Amino acid sequence: MTTGYQNHFNVPNPFTDETNPTKAGHGYYYTYGNALFIVINANNYNVADHQKLIEKAIKAHPDTKWRVVVMHQDIYGSGLDHSDSDGILLRTQLTPIYDANKIDVVLQGHDHTYARTYQLSSDGKQHATFDEVKVPGQSGQSHKLLSTALKNKDFKANYESQNICYTIEDMSQGVLHNPKGVFYMSSNSATGSKFYNLIPQQQDYIAARSQTWRPTYSVVRITDNAFTITTYDAETGTPIDSAYSIVKD
Repeated sequence: MTTGYQNHFNVPNPFTDETNPTKAGHGYYYTYGNALFIVINANNYNVADHQKLIEKAIKAHPDTKWRVVVMHQDIYGSGLDHSDSDGILLRTQLTPIYDANKIDVVLQGHDHTYARTYQLSSDGKQHATFDEVKVPGQSGQSHKLLSTALKNKDFKANYESQNICYTIEDMSQGVLHNPKGVFYMSSNSATGSKFYNLIPQQQDYIAARSQTWRPTYSVVRITDNAFTITTYDAETGTPIDSAYSIVKD
């Protein structure tokens, strides 16, 4: 974590027990109203660290109604650059952890495109973890091992097949009442500094996606019984997609 960042931000509850910390700093957590936000440092490929952080945060705040994970990498995104390569490198391991800890929402980035999923959960099967292409403590900025491996046709086919490790629980849109599974959203660039193309074929887990080549931002509204997210064009203030709400009756 840079000195400039540390001079401006005080990270609450940093998880300094990480086995494989990176220069990006540690994961951390905080509460806001009745929601628990858990920020994981997914540049660290040691998923056991993230599981411990999630469990520690929930133990500290067991009664919050909403559990939201925030991470940079998009394990369920739709951008051309990362969604079917390094973006899903942790998918097989993180998905069941989110299910086991009853996470409601996962907010992601990395692909510089907008996408939101249906309600997803793990398929309950064992899948390869591809540890051979993960560098311990990797910074997340260089993925040479994986990029090289994906040039091999057999490796790529196995990699993609193993990452079909999810079940689509609910394809409803708009307002969902007590749905099963976890909702994942990938945000586009809020500043317009960098945009990527969408992957040519929309994945089956993606409910909606967009690349307008304009900055966007999302507004999260949390009440006693509802979590709603709406994404807007930063220049016009108009929604680029329908609002998505999860209601707990």
